[in-house]
Amino acid sequence: MHVRTGAGARDVLRAAGGDVESVVGDITEPASVAALCESVGALTDRLDLVINNAAVGGGTDPRRREVNSAGTELRLAGNYLAPYQINRRLLPLLAPQGRIVNVASIGQLPIDLDDLGFTRGYDGVEAYCRSKLALIMDTIDLGSQGVPANVLHPAHLMPTRMLRDSGFVPEATMDDGLLPVLRLALDSALADVKGAYFDRFDRAEPHPQARDEQVRKTLSAWAAERVGL
Repeated sequence: MHVRTGAGARDVLRAAGGDVESVVGDITEPASVAALCESVGALTDRLDLVINNAAVGGGTDPRRREVNSAGTELRLAGNYLAPYQINRRLLPLLAPQGRIVNVASIGQLPIDLDDLGFTRGYDGVEAYCRSKLALIMDTIDLGSQGVPANVLHPAHLMPTRMLRDSGFVPEATMDDGLLPVLRLALDSALADVKGAYFDRFDRAEPHPQARDEQVRKTLSAWAAERVGL
């Protein structure tokens, strides 16, 4: 069954006998993400799994540059800053054998540290690809610190609303993308793998910039300041 909303997923799981709670936040607003994390902490003192899947696509008009209330470019805010903050705020709740799975994309473009806001020659799809590379970079950093986090490209052009709004034609099913995510989340053979990038089921190399430690360090410092960590 394809469920489009968090509330819908909650209701389906409850109907199947699950004990489910849901919290809501705006991934493009750091204050809302922080409040979401506080709500999770009020509900439980243990998390076995954190999956960052929500994202901001290229937009219905890729030429229109969008920002959040603080003036941060919207794709970078939603696709990078939100997982950056969620992973760090929820890490104290992660169980000893818990895992973090970040959902990125095979679409990756290098980040311009001199123009993180993408104020020059803006394109929404390119901004999306930059933000997903930023997410991969952060996953590598988390893994290097011993955090059980990995990142993947789940499938090519799944039939999501985000994809359709960006004008792309779907080429995969939702299940095509779901199965690689579940593998990273549950496969015991990957229990000791940290900071790795996967193209669906296969371990792969991301864009070469992801291996630039100085770029990662600069980007992380910028993110920490933006989200108040």
